[in-house]
Amino acid sequence: MTQTKNAVVTGGASGMGLEMARCIIERGGRVLIADMDDKALAKAAKDLGDSAVTQKADVSKPGDIETLAEKAFDELVHVDLVFANAGLQFDAPVIEATPEEFDLQYGTNVKGSWMTARAFARRWIDRSEEGRICFTGSEHSLGFQHDGAALYTGTKHAILGLADVMRREMPENVGVSVFCPGLVNTGFYASREKAGLDEDDEALKDGEKLMSMGMPAAKAARAAVEGALMGEWLIMTHAVAREGAEARWEEIDDAFRRQAPPGSDDSNYKVQELKKQISAGG
Repeated sequence: MTQTKNAVVTGGASGMGLEMARCIIERGGRVLIADMDDKALAKAAKDLGDSAVTQKADVSKPGDIETLAEKAFDELVHVDLVFANAGLQFDAPVIEATPEEFDLQYGTNVKGSWMTARAFARRWIDRSEEGRICFTGSEHSLGFQHDGAALYTGTKHAILGLADVMRREMPENVGVSVFCPGLVNTGFYASREKAGLDEDDEALKDGEKLMSMGMPAAKAARAAVEGALMGEWLIMTHAVAREGAEARWEEIDDAFRRQAPPGSDDSNYKVQELKKQISAGG
């Protein structure tokens, strides 16, 4: 795969998505950016110039995703990279979150990312073309980072699990990456407002203040693009996120050592091997 790539970026009209698009264009590629925000799309198109094509899309809707994929191959001809980046975050303690917040976050972050990946992977396979999906996960994919984000953390754990299985199921021409950034300076805390939900003004101000302390969006986006181009499976940006990942592994390791230490019958229950035996008629 050459370094001049065409890409699709969902959630591409602002924040990291916009910077991902800019990064691709700077490398000589063309980009189709998808977003729900008409005004932001128009502004992004003007900002990025003729190398960008826009499409309004709600990634939680199957029809929007299929339309997006068809337009991408029509407009760009070759689609090399797809950044499944659209996402929402509503912070609340787990017992105070609402079913509406659950549905919106899982519908966009998980279902939307899955449908995006599925639509483009199918087309790459049908066309025998190379391509790579880069899911936007999070430091929250790796382990506990902070309280108040249970639903969001659940969606990002789901992304990592989904992508891990997908990369093993895909043929060699379809690659999979997961981008796991920490705190980045974007307008992400405006998620509630964009979704039409009420938001406490003070809470929104606090969230925006927190985001302003994050890594510049352009720096994080550059890491995502460069990692995807290099074929990285996991793409990291914030060393501090390692603490959550290591703490998670230490708990897992301790539980295995105490409760299920290695034994002679381990292979008897390895599902992947049992499936092979069944397929072979054993």
